[in-house]
Amino acid sequence: MHGPNPKQDPRNVQFRADLDRDSGQIKHFERPRAKPFLASERNNTTILFGGMTEAHEELIVGVMQGLGYRIERLPEPGFTDLIIGKEFCNRGQCNPTYYTVGNLVHYLRQLRSTMSTEEIERRYVFLTAGSCGPCRFGMYESEYRKAVIDAGFENFRVVLFQQDGGVGQISGDDKEGPGVDFNPAFVAGLLRCIIIGDLINGIVNKIWPYEIEAGATRKAKSEVIALMKNILMSKGRVVSGLRRASKIFAEVQCDYTRVKPMVKITGEFWASLTESQGNYHFKDWLVEEGAEVKTEPLTTWAEHLLYSREIAARNHRGIEQEDTGLGRGANPYLKELKLFALRRTLNAFYNLYRWALGGRADNTVNNRVLARYAHDYYNQHQGGGEAYMEVGSLIYSARMRKAHMMVSVKPFGCLPSTASDGVQTKVMSDYPHILFLPLETSGDSEVNFKSRAQMVLFEAKQKAREEAEEIIRKYQIDLEAVREFVRRNPRYSSGMFLFSKKAVGTGASFLLEMQRRMGRAVRLNT
Repeated sequence: MHGPNPKQDPRNVQFRADLDRDSGQIKHFERPRAKPFLASERNNTTILFGGMTEAHEELIVGVMQGLGYRIERLPEPGFTDLIIGKEFCNRGQCNPTYYTVGNLVHYLRQLRSTMSTEEIERRYVFLTAGSCGPCRFGMYESEYRKAVIDAGFENFRVVLFQQDGGVGQISGDDKEGPGVDFNPAFVAGLLRCIIIGDLINGIVNKIWPYEIEAGATRKAKSEVIALMKNILMSKGRVVSGLRRASKIFAEVQCDYTRVKPMVKITGEFWASLTESQGNYHFKDWLVEEGAEVKTEPLTTWAEHLLYSREIAARNHRGIEQEDTGLGRGANPYLKELKLFALRRTLNAFYNLYRWALGGRADNTVNNRVLARYAHDYYNQHQGGGEAYMEVGSLIYSARMRKAHMMVSVKPFGCLPSTASDGVQTKVMSDYPHILFLPLETSGDSEVNFKSRAQMVLFEAKQKAREEAEEIIRKYQIDLEAVREFVRRNPRYSSGMFLFSKKAVGTGASFLLEMQRRMGRAVRLNT
């Protein structure tokens, strides 16, 4: 015997009728529509941006100016910007928010000494990336808007593009197009800057720790950035420009017999990438402490965005697509194929430019490989932040012997990176020969941050020395004879001298290479 039907209960019937009646009157919250930046204002409006490395930012300035934009880099953020950011942002934000927001407000305040607030609002806009997901990055836009309003710039415009939004995402109004036209030419230019900036940074990382004349690498880097910026601005030949850049780097003389640990930096995008007080100038400090540094190329991050969407498309196979999926009527197989083709095209251009720059910079690691390595520890279908990349990078570095030590740098309380750090405990137990150190930055804990790094760096230095000593002993290498051989053959001290990496450390690999070449020279002379 069945009980009464709940749907026929008069109270439920009345409740559903009231709900249906009220639903047509509910007005959902909509973000206040900001004044747009329009195409007609492009010639008289300066775009402010920042948050990347010097090489990437200077190249982006060149590309944007070549496309007809007025654009300006914000200054490198410092401790004053952190204080200003904490003053104007909500509590509990990560320090990239405080640094970047504070940097923008600080700069706008300085402009007030030469122009009025109204003029600043009319002549400047700020361009930045946005996203959503399981971290505070999705709140950056609201923090920027809140901060500039509270600082007295109520009508200042913040132009946002989603980092995974693709082409054509920034709109204007009903009459004309947007001030920043996110078209294929813009995207291609941006990707070109990312690749070339990665390659320049990669070469500098390999040369700087071994330079004989202090400051020679910095000088060469400035010349190369200026050269490539002008080529991108004038839409010149990139490949021939990179060949010229290779000759500039080749002039830097290096002593590769120095034994230094290889330290890989990964982690949250901004905290691991920035060359500012935001991570306490961590890369510079590591080099000064006697290490060689490998940084994660931005190209790997761009490929990660593509591969994550490729995974999503694969997961939608055989499912009828609606608006909430890939898009109504979308073909998951075709979507996956297009994303795969984009990834391969990105890799092809990276390798073309890498070859033009002498092949000295490291290649990127295929995200499919990183995801496969990480999957048993960190499910590749789990998105957000750097997702599987940190775990995959540690396993790859351990298996392929690419580093003595890996450091994961992230803001205090970064959820995605903290989640991967927990997984790394299991990875380290399976790969005990590589050192892993997670470090959080809060903006005001530099002594603690560097003290922790110094302790593990000491172990990495020991590993590098032991590796070199083992190679010297095993192959009976005479270190002084190697140095004399290099003095007689100065091409081996060139910043662009390319030799195979048969050991983790550059010094140990160089000794093996010179031992082989010295033996060959003896055979040729006899």
